[in-house]
Formats: sequence, C-alpha cells, structure tokens
Amino acid sequence: MVVATRTSRTRLREAKNGGAAQRCADAPLHFGVLVEARYLTHAQPQGMVRALTAGGHRVTVFDTQSALLDIANSRWLAGLDLLVARGRSTDLLARLSVAEAAGIPTLNRRQAIAAVVDKAHMATQLRAAGIPAPPTWIGAIAQIRREIPLAAYPLILKPVHGDNCRGIRIVETPSALDDAAESEHCIIAQRLLPNNGFDVKLYVAGEHVWAVRKRSPLRSNVLAATPLALPVAWRNLARRCGDLFGLQLFGVDCIETDGALQVIEVNDFPDYTGVPAADFLVAGYVAQYAQMSRRA
Repeated sequence: MVVATRTSRTRLREAKNGGAAQRCADAPLHFGVLVEARYLTHAQPQGMVRALTAGGHRVTVFDTQSALLDIANSRWLAGLDLLVARGRSTDLLARLSVAEAAGIPTLNRRQAIAAVVDKAHMATQLRAAGIPAPPTWIGAIAQIRREIPLAAYPLILKPVHGDNCRGIRIVETPSALDDAAESEHCIIAQRLLPNNGFDVKLYVAGEHVWAVRKRSPLRSNVLAATPLALPVAWRNLARRCGDLFGLQLFGVDCIETDGALQVIEVNDFPDYTGVPAADFLVAGYVAQYAQMSRRA
C-alpha cells in the first residue's frame, strides 16, 4: 500500500500528537478489531479504527454477535497481525481464546480481560498487591446486613460481574439494604470514602498515562472530563495496576481522599474520554505493539 507524502503542517500536527500517527503509517499492517455490539458506536474503538486507517493500515471489525463461532475454524483470522478486543462478553472472550490458540497476537489478552471482569477477583488481587483501595466485603445481602458494622456505612453495592455502572447503588444505612435486590447470590460492598464527588480516571495505553477528573456517576449524570496534571505517584499507581492484571489498554477508576488516590476498579480498553488526541495515541501504541509482535 502506498502512503501519500505528508505536508509539513501534517508533520507538525502529528508531532504534537507524540508522533503516533506517523508511527501508524511506517509499515502498513492488518488489524482485527473484535467488538461487542454495544461498543460499536463508542468513541473507542471507533477513534482508534479511524486513526489506524488514516495511517495506511487495513482494519477489519468483527462484531461478536454477527456470526456463530466455530472453534475449529480459525480462517477468519487469516492475515491478521494483531487482534484488538473491546468488550468482555463470554462470546468475545471465546473468540480471543481461538485467536490466541492460533498464534495471533491479541491486545488485551483474554486472561487479562477476564481478570478484571470478575470484580471480586479484582478486589482480592488489588488488596494482595498492596494497592490502596476502599475496605471491601464480598457476600450475600443477608451477610452484609448482619456482619458489616454501622461505622462502615455508607456503602457502595455492586454486582460481581457488572460494568458501566450497571447495578451500582449507594446505601446509607443497614435499613436501606431492605430495598436491595436479593437476586444476586454474591455482591460486592465497598465503603464509600469521603471525597469531593469527583472521580479521577487514569487512562493507559502502553507507556502513555493520562489523568482526567469526572463527576462521579453515582452523584451526577454530568460526566464531562477535565484533563489533569499527572503526578509521578499517579503514573506509578496506574502502571502497577496494569502490571498486576497484564493489561496494556486500560483505565483505573479512583477517588481522591485524604490527599491520595484509592483504586475503585480497573477496566479494560476504556473510551479515553477527555484525553487529548486519544485516537492517534492509542492507535500509535497499537501499531507499535503489532510491529514488536511481528518481529518477536
């Protein structure tokens, strides 16, 4: 594939984006993007796909619900240099398993995504690694009502396998648990630590780390993001979380309390809301990762 010569103005714009778009076009590759239907119209992976295509690459998008998966058939992976996953459904993880068994490099890997899909597992691993996080309990509503002391309230309740804030609620007192759904055999309860009503989001793509501030979705529907300066301690915290779960494209949801960050949870491949030039920077990292995988 022939890539058109760039103007000096384009080079300047790409330099401001960290040179990511330039790196995308250095050696055209074939990317597969595996996406749950609910994410097809999200900022990501749409932005990444546009940036990779603009960089001269071929991109094939696979909707996990578009066809039955035949685990004995890996022909759909032919010619791919890298398969990038956006989602965490069972059928998406199964397709990642097929790709990895066929020797196709994947980003993020199936094991890494699965590690953060299970929020109970995530919480135990954060604790074991010494990463600061709110006090957390795991069990049934009846156990939470009986065993968590009043001094620990208010609590945040969330399902073990929920995402995008689905099923999350705040309970101010033990009596409020009477209204909590009993349908979940096991849920997570976390102490709601004092904070200013805003979350700090740490977004990571390889070596790139960004911080933004958003209004907490538990307190407001207004979620506009404001970029923040990134202290070294925050950068190190984000990288520790990535190393712990084996993620390269991920976000870390935090709250700032008593002058320090507490990790609420870690999520694979977020939208990178509020990150300047996120499309080009994420695409640049993805292209670089594919090139390294090709040479390995």
